[in-house]
Amino acid sequence: MSYLHKKISTFLFIAILISCAGHSLAENIVNDDKPKQNRSDNRDGYRLSLGLGYMNSESPMYDDEERDGMRLVIDARYQWKGLFAELAFNGVSGEKNLTSIGYNFYSTDHWNLDFIAAAVSGRTEFNYVYDGQVKQISGEPTKGVGFRAQGSWGNSIVQMVALPYIYDGEEKDFGSDNAVDYASLWVGHRWQVKNWSVNGLLGAVYKSSGLLDHQFGVTGNEADGIVWAYEPSSGIDYMAHIDLSYPVSKNILFQVFSRYTLYSDAALDSPLIELAREWDDRPENEHEFGVLLNYVF
Repeated sequence: MSYLHKKISTFLFIAILISCAGHSLAENIVNDDKPKQNRSDNRDGYRLSLGLGYMNSESPMYDDEERDGMRLVIDARYQWKGLFAELAFNGVSGEKNLTSIGYNFYSTDHWNLDFIAAAVSGRTEFNYVYDGQVKQISGEPTKGVGFRAQGSWGNSIVQMVALPYIYDGEEKDFGSDNAVDYASLWVGHRWQVKNWSVNGLLGAVYKSSGLLDHQFGVTGNEADGIVWAYEPSSGIDYMAHIDLSYPVSKNILFQVFSRYTLYSDAALDSPLIELAREWDDRPENEHEFGVLLNYVF
């Protein structure tokens, strides 16, 4: 792993720890993005949004057919006495909202600190024909355990996630000498223009060499005349997101969004991705666009 990647992963982990001692930075600012609840420093309650609409994505990681068409979007959260569960299905905000369960052990008007177990990546699968035989290289879905810090000041937010422990469906540990194997940092702001709400997000997602190797690596035994052996280094993906929403009624929200993802060279240089891009004419970066109608409970 490069010196820069080590610095970034260490910074994200330290930021989580520092946030544990965080306190209110502006006592008179109210958080506008909290679930339905009773006290300002208590996140117990719920939120639920169901969306249906059209999404189009061009990605180096997926076939266009898999990411183009009508989609159901679910964004849900329920918390009781600090214990919570969150569901993000086809989430508009991408990797910012991970499907997870956890415990909210610290909460103020501006900071929330959680212990979480979250879904990190889905199953990866690469199929091809070599020497008259169908071959497959795949990786099981991965989960992670760690901490999350969320801060909000008026219409501005920051979120940091650090997952030191990553495992797959077979409970294989991808731990390494790094402080974390998955980490993310997100900053966002919301602008109100008459009845339109404009939301912007910038994010960075770090994945260790062990995690990327599970997703995109090729062992010496798997290599052949088409696919070469590959062991990736760590990598950082960068994302930019913007969406516009308009309240059609009290519970129905119209939303248009666009997202751009710049994947790390560690992922793009994998033969699984290089060959898929060559065979399917996939782009180098990911562009996603969607139009949704959401029902907010």
